[in-house]
Amino acid sequence: MKGVQTHSQRMMKLALELVSSVLEVVKQEEYKLHADRIRQIYGSRCHDFPVLVRSCGLSQAIAFYVDKANDEDKAIAKAHQLLLQHIGAIIGVETDGKGRANDPLLRRVLEEADATEYMLYTRRIFQSWVYFRRFAVSILKVPTAEVERR
Repeated sequence: MKGVQTHSQRMMKLALELVSSVLEVVKQEEYKLHADRIRQIYGSRCHDFPVLVRSCGLSQAIAFYVDKANDEDKAIAKAHQLLLQHIGAIIGVETDGKGRANDPLLRRVLEEADATEYMLYTRRIFQSWVYFRRFAVSILKVPTAEVERR
């Protein structure tokens, strides 16, 4: 019998699906040459995104990722596009992750949010990002700095 799931269980399931999808994306022909770098960049960002949000706020962190999502380096761009898509999924905004003029939805949602909504989005990110960090290690094999030092 399947019962009601907690918010944490739903966040864990979503994070698992999203992080696992990175492995599927890098198998695509157009990304095969950059697969390891995309995985590494995405995983590294999973570890440092909460720090970025705490230090400069969610909107500035998103603006930074939007800039990186438009980078000329294909691996950097794709990793950040995936991150933006996944951040959008957490707060309930569908995005292609490029943040260009034809896809301003994620930024607009954050810009137009009142203080309560903005705090809710930030809280959702922090609650779910615990799982992103764990899955970056277990699925993507990108260790944290603490693990690397051991």
